[in-house]
Amino acid sequence: MCKNKRILFLDIDGVLSSIPFLMTGKGYVDPEKCKLLNVLNDYNVEVVISSSWGYDNGRTEKTLKECGLELPIIGYTEHFHVDWMCRGNEIEKWLIDNFKGIATKYGKDRNGVPYYKHRYHEDQVPYEYVIVDDDTDFLLGQKDNFIHIDENTGITEKDIEKIIDILK
Repeated sequence: MCKNKRILFLDIDGVLSSIPFLMTGKGYVDPEKCKLLNVLNDYNVEVVISSSWGYDNGRTEKTLKECGLELPIIGYTEHFHVDWMCRGNEIEKWLIDNFKGIATKYGKDRNGVPYYKHRYHEDQVPYEYVIVDDDTDFLLGQKDNFIHIDENTGITEKDIEKIIDILK
């Protein structure tokens, strides 16, 4: 069995782009926030985008890479667009799809193979995860894995320390 996989569920607005940064008109993603996240490379963290940006034919990933994000982006959460569903449900579904054997179009590679099998060649993969978001629409069972980001500052060094603490 391989070591635990470390997944960062990453929101973009309010996390990688604070309100003050957006007001500068310099773009939608703050390169300094991307550089800050790159510290997590030392911990083999992989990113799943859990943002309203969603999957948009690779434009989100391209934008993040152009802004300096070096962490591998391994997927996107599916958006349910149902009033009674929250982002926590979307994350839970991604975890089930990718680490429990169920697969959807969001949890498969280009060949239709579930991500975890394609990447790790195993039936069950142990994992740790952290959610960073400026919203709070998550499941109660996710509370110990959630870091609330202040949209006025975006992600900070202190938040990065919290991420590392959760993943240890």
